Amino acid sequence: MTRLNPVIAGLTALSCLAITSAPASADPPPSAVAGEAAPAASDGPIRIRNVNGYAVLDRQHLVLRAGASRRYLVTLQRRCSGLRSGMHLGLSLGRFSTIHNPRFEYVETRDDRCYFDTIEQVESNDEARTLIAARADAAAAAETAGSGTR
Repeated sequence: MTRLNPVIAGLTALSCLAITSAPASADPPPSAVAGEAAPAASDGPIRIRNVNGYAVLDRQHLVLRAGASRRYLVTLQRRCSGLRSGMHLGLSLGRFSTIHNPRFEYVETRDDRCYFDTIEQVESNDEARTLIAARADAAAAAETAGSGTR
């Protein structure tokens, strides 16, 4: 395990896990049915075991891989400086974690500590990208509709 910086080395009270990047192309194609709603991030606690990889989708989203087939889309509260593929990350998650409130969890890069906003299970990185794009489109449409009424 490579140390990220002295801050992470001092986090003995928290279980930090260094993970390495996995190429996004290694995922199977999405199996979600078109038009089917993805599970909401607030449906209850999420249990994660053995995080063994991640894929950075952009500076505010990453997919954690747990085991051979489980994937979790993490949306951060803000853009995270230093978040990119191929870098070691520190996670506040332990080897076996149950997340009741994702806002207490974080990812730590060499440059920044970034707290989770939401976490939800997805089938693949492609499904996660589709969700992110759909949410961005919905937010843009709501903003346009809101600015047109003023």
